Amino acid sequence: MNSWDNIRNFSGLRGLTIIGTTDVIGNAISAVFWLYLASLLGTENYGQLSYFLAIAGIASTLSLTGAGNTLIVYTAKNVRLESSVYFISLVLAAVAMLILFAIFSNYGISAYVLGAIVFGLAGAEILGKKLYKSYSKYLIAQRILMIGLSVGFYHLIGLNGIILGLGLAFLVYLPRIYVGFKETKIDFSLLKERAGFITHNYILNLSGAFSGQLDKLIIAPLLGFAILGNYQLGIQLLSILEMLPGIIFKFILPQDAAGNSNKKLKKITILLSVGMAVLGITLSPIVIPTFFPKFIDAIQVFQIVSLSIIPSTINMTFVSKFLGMEKSKFVLISSGTYLVTQVTLILILGDIYGINGIATAFVISVCIQTISFFIIDRITQRKNSP
Repeated sequence: MNSWDNIRNFSGLRGLTIIGTTDVIGNAISAVFWLYLASLLGTENYGQLSYFLAIAGIASTLSLTGAGNTLIVYTAKNVRLESSVYFISLVLAAVAMLILFAIFSNYGISAYVLGAIVFGLAGAEILGKKLYKSYSKYLIAQRILMIGLSVGFYHLIGLNGIILGLGLAFLVYLPRIYVGFKETKIDFSLLKERAGFITHNYILNLSGAFSGQLDKLIIAPLLGFAILGNYQLGIQLLSILEMLPGIIFKFILPQDAAGNSNKKLKKITILLSVGMAVLGITLSPIVIPTFFPKFIDAIQVFQIVSLSIIPSTINMTFVSKFLGMEKSKFVLISSGTYLVTQVTLILILGDIYGINGIATAFVISVCIQTISFFIIDRITQRKNSP
């Protein structure tokens, strides 16, 4: 009986199973939804939607002040700073919403910013406390609402209705925010004591947001919304391949923060990512023409960016390791390297080779980030060795 219990609880297997199952279902719902939108909207409108969501995504990250990883790490360490983080993020959210509405006169974008912040705060708190059943319930509910509200509002008010529906669906997490304020007191001294880690996380998240969204803000004026639509479909298909590494990251970060390394799990995940890359390259010429005949240019994009899943998975293991050690500055340095490389290569290769040059810039940037992680890790080990 003891042997069976040990197997069942190995490295928190039950928690990993819940996260994995939930993310598979949730990401499957999300993937089908976004692919449906691509076929519904066509290349130009899909590109325009991606452009506005990129703006909203950067604004929400600016308002979150690094709260995501901060909450995961410190709630796992039983440091109760939820209310303090919530208060600051929500105040900044209100400011961001007003600014965006003044610029775009689009209530959908403002609603998305608020919703994304609520989701980021509550989701991180749930993972940090290892409340895996709650994680499952909230995520599935959010995905279902996402489809119903976005499609419904689209048929009522058009493209902006999709953005509004996405934002409102996130608000299913509001009860967690209420509970956080109720159970913890606002105490900014808790944040002051950890200002270095929080600041590094904030800059790190900003770097991640710009890395994930800045390409869209460059592509739209450089090559147009139609090209952006093709590129975004390739990235969306890549996110399906990255589902497994993402599941593992959500599980191993609080484990690393608690001092429990899962090296075997990390190695297995990297090996599986190789298979995912091969799958993306081989299936691209079959899947895209069949289901997305308007997105033919996305075939080579998906084949190129599929290569990035291998170094990207390696990067996730380094991010988890360094954040768990509260060494967020190392992740920040690597992310900064990625961002500078990506922007530079998009401008150079995008101008010369068009959409395929942009996809190539994406892959090269991820690989350079991996190299920087290895260098930082090696230097750190040498300094810590006797």
